[in-house]
Amino acid sequence: MPQKWAVWLAVDGDLRFLSHHDMMRAVERQTVRARLPLRYSQGFNPRPALSLVLPRPVGVASLEDLLAITLDVPLEQAELLDRLAATAPKGLSPYRAVLLGPGVRPLARSADLELALSPEQAGCVAPRVRELDDQPAWPMRRVTGDESLDDPHAGKPIDLRPLVRRMVVENHRLRLTLVPLNQAWARPAEILRLLNLDERADLARMVRTHVDYGLEAEKSTS
Repeated sequence: MPQKWAVWLAVDGDLRFLSHHDMMRAVERQTVRARLPLRYSQGFNPRPALSLVLPRPVGVASLEDLLAITLDVPLEQAELLDRLAATAPKGLSPYRAVLLGPGVRPLARSADLELALSPEQAGCVAPRVRELDDQPAWPMRRVTGDESLDDPHAGKPIDLRPLVRRMVVENHRLRLTLVPLNQAWARPAEILRLLNLDERADLARMVRTHVDYGLEAEKSTS
């Protein structure tokens, strides 16, 4: 009988700069090296039943990525983690696994992120956060592909405010709690831009410290 597991991963080092596509390829190679009895899709180009529940922004380290994985042959929790740990690339650490019930999938409900600020940054960011607290909307242009922020007509207008539950500066640390709205999430780089921080250099120092994963019934495809 197939097993579906939720496996928690920590991602750090150079691995945090992988795109979601490259991260999935790295995880797939890891599971193959671990000789896991993966379940594959049917059809001309079968793919393993693997997914990362909340794709990690490029450059952001994470303490709680979640991999959903389906096996054709049951394994014990300890064996699953041991096999994954033995084949994990540097910067990827599987540390917890939970067996999911039939027809259940994990769903990200909120994500906490943290950025250490220099004293100079904290002195600028804290008043900016207070200023934003008094504003009813946080408009931003979301650019994709070859679009440039220098083009005033590029990008899709969005309001970041309903996507940010909490934004504070505490002990020289920026702490954020992001939430989805109609499956859309705020991008950490957009928050940094809103705060007049460097959306490249500062993004590479950001850590996703916690994700609240809930469970929901999978929708029938019949």
